[in-house]
Order: sequence, then structure tokens, then C-alpha cells
Amino acid sequence: MLTPSQLRCLSKIPTINITSGCFHNCIYCYTKGYSQYPGDGKVILFANTAEKLSEELAKKRKKPQAVYFCPSCDPFQPIPKILDQTYKTMETLLKGGIGVQFVTKAIVPANFITLFARYSNLVCAQVGLTCVDDNIRKIFEPRTANVSEKLSVLQKLVEIGITTGARADPLVYGVMDSDKSLSDLFSAISEAGVKESAISYLFLRPAIRKSLERNIKDEQLLCKLLKPYSEGTTLPIGMKNSQGIALPSQMREEAFERIRNIASDFDVSIHICGCKNSDITTESCHITRPAHRPQAELFT
Repeated sequence: MLTPSQLRCLSKIPTINITSGCFHNCIYCYTKGYSQYPGDGKVILFANTAEKLSEELAKKRKKPQAVYFCPSCDPFQPIPKILDQTYKTMETLLKGGIGVQFVTKAIVPANFITLFARYSNLVCAQVGLTCVDDNIRKIFEPRTANVSEKLSVLQKLVEIGITTGARADPLVYGVMDSDKSLSDLFSAISEAGVKESAISYLFLRPAIRKSLERNIKDEQLLCKLLKPYSEGTTLPIGMKNSQGIALPSQMREEAFERIRNIASDFDVSIHICGCKNSDITTESCHITRPAHRPQAELFT
């Protein structure tokens, strides 16, 4: 059950997928290019994850400090059977003193908030929020939580003492990154009590390009989105010779500097994803963090 990810930023802690495929069906999701992706509109639930995890942990001499959810899906997809399996799996880890770390674009239900509040020193979270315009969100993330719901999740996680950040990844160049759009974004997450955000621009792989072409009906928008990549930079991501096209390096460097300056006006620090920008930075996007130790162990 506990397997490392091929992505550098996820390689240091084991990961768990609750499903193959994802209800949210974000049209720019990188998992569309995975060989095990079941296809749009299909979600396969691993219904015995919590049971198998318990069996695996019982055999381990050295247990992991933390586990990341989920490299290929969202742990909080709004389907009761998925949420039930996610809860049982996360509860198993937290009761065993093992940290839980996740990124989500969904509503985090109240029972999870209650669970996380009991183990706040073991939980780290990021909430995916690329803009505060729901009309734009609906184009790229048709089934995720709306902007107001995501901001509410951020606030609730902060209030119960969880290490929490926003995740503006992937930003779409020329669509989500005007000065006003970014100011509105960082103002909103700052008001929610969040003081940091991971950022990166859309990393174009063949399956993602096909998904964009299939799902974006506005030809002018599609052209605006794809045009900068005609002079983009091919970069590796993960392992096994996986590659994609990033925006030209100078374009990204200038954009990231502008974003940092705007975010600083709202006391928000920026962390660039080094996996998708390896030609210009080795920075961490903090998708995972050094695992917290249980409070009882601090004085042993």
C-alpha cells in the first residue's frame, strides 16, 4: 500500500491512492497521461485500503513518519464510499502516530475536521486554488469545490492548528495571472489565515494537450492558452524519461518574480515547484513537509 512516488517532491515519504481516476476530472490533470488512468468519467475505488494498510504496518519494524494522499487522485472526492475509505485509512495512520499530508480541491467534510483537530500536530495540508473567479474554475475544474468552499476549507484547517498552504498550480498563463487576478487570490487566502502558496504554471504533456483541446470549446481561449508553448522548453519530470513542455524559461522567471511581489503585498510567501521548473530553480513547493512528531515524544 505504501509506495514512493516518481515525482521528486513526493519521493521522500510513502504515498497512498484511494482511487484510480478522480471524480473531479480537472481537464489539465497530469494523471491523464498515466498508463493506469482508467479514462475520463471512470473512478475505481480500492475498497480494502485501510485493511491492507493495517496489515502492512503490522509487519513493518520501522513505520513511516508520514504518508501523502493522493498522488493520482483527490482524497476527498464527494462520493460516500470513497470518503469512508479515506477516513478509515487516515484514522488508521493518525491513531498509530503516523502523519497525514494531502492536497485537495474538495470540501473536507466535518468528520475529517474533527479527526484532524485531535491530531493537528500530525497533519499538513494544501488546498488547490488557482484563482477566485468561479467562471474560470469551472472551465478547468468542473467538479471541484467552488472558490468560496475552498477558502472555507483553508480557514477551517488553519483554525484547528494544521500546517496549511494554498496551491496555485497549475496557473494558466494569460488566463489566471493578471495582476488583478493574483491580487484577488492572495488577498483571499491571506484573509483565510494562510500565509504561503505553492505556484507553478501548466506543464503541457501530450495527454493534457489532448484533454484541453477536447474540453475547451472557446477556440480563442484555447489558442491563447496554447500559443506560449510553441516556443516552450522541454523538461523532465519524475523518472522513466517522462517529459513535458514548460513555458519559456525567461517567461516563467519574469512571471514568478511578479507573482512574488504581488503576494508579498498580502504577506504571503511563494514556493515555486522545482519539479516542473528544474531549469530555473531547485525550490520545494512544500507539497510534503518534514513529519511532525507526536507531542508526547518532544521531551523523551
